[in-house]
Amino acid sequence: MLLTEPTSFGRYGIGSPSLWWHEEIIFEHETRYAEGHDDLPAKVFFSIGEYEDYDGRQREAERLSAHERAQASLRYVDMVADTERLVASLRMREYPNLEIASVVLPGEFHITVPLMNLSRSLRYLFDAPA
Repeated sequence: MLLTEPTSFGRYGIGSPSLWWHEEIIFEHETRYAEGHDDLPAKVFFSIGEYEDYDGRQREAERLSAHERAQASLRYVDMVADTERLVASLRMREYPNLEIASVVLPGEFHITVPLMNLSRSLRYLFDAPA
């Protein structure tokens, strides 16, 4: 929504985004948006768990069955690096009305981070005390 229908919302809390999905199409959306716009009026907060990278996914998969573990290890996914890449791209554009913040939450996995993502996002987006 942020890059395809940005006027739908003024604030975006984006937690643990699976930016690798559909062959990383989100990065194509970001490039296309930038080619056609000189501003992105939104307040955006990205958060991701420290262990939402390849090594963390492998550690998390240890509790799965052998079949599920094999499926989890088929694809190299580093959601932390992907999130940092998207945030860097958006910042590089220097959109005058884009407020953006991001955090990597220490010690957290994809399965443990949702409530922290929600809490941090809401506090940033609505100017609540940290």
